Amino acid sequence: MKQSNKTSNKPSYGKIFEKEFFNSLDNIFVQRIKDDTLRFKNVKNACDFIIFRQPYLYLFELKTTKLRSLPFSNISQFQIDSLYHYSKQEGIVAGFVINFRSHNYQTYFLPADKAYAYYYQAERKSFPLEWVQEKGIALPATLIRTRYRFDISPIFSHKSSMS
Repeated sequence: MKQSNKTSNKPSYGKIFEKEFFNSLDNIFVQRIKDDTLRFKNVKNACDFIIFRQPYLYLFELKTTKLRSLPFSNISQFQIDSLYHYSKQEGIVAGFVINFRSHNYQTYFLPADKAYAYYYQAERKSFPLEWVQEKGIALPATLIRTRYRFDISPIFSHKSSMS
């Protein structure tokens, strides 16, 4: 007998986080890279969002976790390597936006070069919250009714310190 592959119509935490993040981007050029083509003929996406704000192009991969750390198993090596490579290009800021949803919805931008170095040098197999707090840029989140809105201006104002 064939088993049914019914899935819930309830969106995943990742999709909710991506929608909240997208809705936080006012008056900025944003291109959301859809996941629906993934696994089709080995198509891989390095990031979820491409954002342009003069004079930089930003590449963001969004991740959310209920844990106190983001397991490496939730990030592909392709994303780590690709975002690091892109971040080395002049005019491109690349990295991960990590949301710790069970810890007061703390959200941080982690530059790709810092993620790359830790991924390849750490003895752990995850990005711990404390390390992300130290190395990342906090993105304040405000609860509006049932959804969050993020202030991503800290990323734009800290570009000079990431160079």
